[in-house]
Amino acid sequence: MDVPVPQLLVVMPVFNEQDSVETVVTAWFGELDENLAEFTLLVIDDGSTDATPEILRDLRSKHGPRLECIHRPNRGHGQTCVQGYRIAVDRGIPFVMQIDSDGQSDPRYFSKFWALRNDFDVIYGKRLRQDGLRRIIASLVLRGLLRLFAGVDCVDANVPYRLMDTATCAEVFRSIPEDLFLANVGLAVMLRKNRMIRHGVVPIGFPPRSGGEPSVPFSKFAAKGVELFTQLRKADIR
Repeated sequence: MDVPVPQLLVVMPVFNEQDSVETVVTAWFGELDENLAEFTLLVIDDGSTDATPEILRDLRSKHGPRLECIHRPNRGHGQTCVQGYRIAVDRGIPFVMQIDSDGQSDPRYFSKFWALRNDFDVIYGKRLRQDGLRRIIASLVLRGLLRLFAGVDCVDANVPYRLMDTATCAEVFRSIPEDLFLANVGLAVMLRKNRMIRHGVVPIGFPPRSGGEPSVPFSKFAAKGVELFTQLRKADIR
């Protein structure tokens, strides 16, 4: 018997999230079950060194084939997401969504995204940040710099909560450079520059992290920002 193609692939990158990953996976399974019949939650473990892999094995036994786990050497959050997006393309899954595993991607907003899936090609969460003033400033600075140097207005370019039409975005997924460390920001810029792509926004609450560490600590934000724009220029994503 042929296995039906899921309607949605949810990509969840994980790195050392032993304190939150079980709660997050459980909450998302409940929300996804209420909204659609066929889905796959793809957890990609980006080289965790804590108990995350063991917890994922237990969760896989509990939830069955709709929870898929991949383990890989550490390459960074952005490129881990890109791997998931490309898997959606390869499998012909109509929609792909990215969330994070740290408890900040609240599943209660998912139904709003899913209801708009045929109206837009990419839908971003617009974060109402509750995780500190420094993070609010970082998001505002990034938006301003992208306006200035890339010529696009990305409402929240690095938000870890986005739903995309796989076929429409496939070419962009494939063209992201492998050395682009903030790949989700590069993706947002490339999608925004494509005038054929329809963009939507859903406001979302964004609480403090429940575990782990951010992929880019605030203390390194300025240096990483310079590196990002150097990479965007090199890849001609301007």
